[in-house]
Amino acid sequence: MTTIASIGTGNMGTALIQGILTADAGITVRATTNSTASAQRLSSDLATATVTSLEDDADANRKAVSGADFVFLGVKPWMMAETLRDLADDLDPSSVLVSMAAGVAAADLAKLAPENPIVRIMPNTPSAIGHGVIALAPTAEVTAASVDTLKSLLSGAGLVVDLDESQIPAMTGISGSGVAYFFLLAEAMIAAGVKQGLSEDVARQMVVATADGAGRLLTEKPDPAAQRQAVSSKGGTTLAGLQQFLDSGIFDIAEAAAQAAGDRSVEMERENSEVING
Repeated sequence: MTTIASIGTGNMGTALIQGILTADAGITVRATTNSTASAQRLSSDLATATVTSLEDDADANRKAVSGADFVFLGVKPWMMAETLRDLADDLDPSSVLVSMAAGVAAADLAKLAPENPIVRIMPNTPSAIGHGVIALAPTAEVTAASVDTLKSLLSGAGLVVDLDESQIPAMTGISGSGVAYFFLLAEAMIAAGVKQGLSEDVARQMVVATADGAGRLLTEKPDPAAQRQAVSSKGGTTLAGLQQFLDSGIFDIAEAAAQAAGDRSVEMERENSEVING
């Protein structure tokens, strides 16, 4: 029986654990939060998990990780050093540490927990509804069996993609942060509809349904260029609209956005490394 400890279980951690339990309801989950109130909320979201708050039990994290197969670390990056140092005496050397923290390199995690194999994961928010993208970057110390088990566990939350740690900034740029780019386009399209005389409510319904339909089509036929060309008749309305995007440099904008998000991810690694290493 696989046992998971989830330390500092926030929104993303909750989403991933929900996905894991969807894939296998028999998994043993021990989850911790900071406050009693958040533990009560989490207990309702994760009915089969054992949930404890640090407010109720100062040793909650240490008890949760004892003997766990996988330890999910959901604490904020700047709390990682303090958290792992506090857990040092209770971590089993065979426990795989699974870090969800943005901008904390595996090498720095290894300095904090030198005996444990480490996996960095980077999920995005649709993991909460089972349609996420989760990048998975294990260090060399993680066994193939542990990687396979972890991939199977995470599959309930969405698409799991094997990456080298050096590729995580690219994933952040197009998928981790990329969800927000689609939301921004939806905002802009709703505003455009309102300017052309639609009510905001009607425009929102239309844009949301259009995004949903486009996503479903793309899932069935994952070739965006072909899908675009299929609805772009020569001299038609769609081509006229698309030309505005192309003339405005949409490919350059998308590349710049992905690069900026990825660069910020690298900067965060440097900043957090300085904190961890004093």
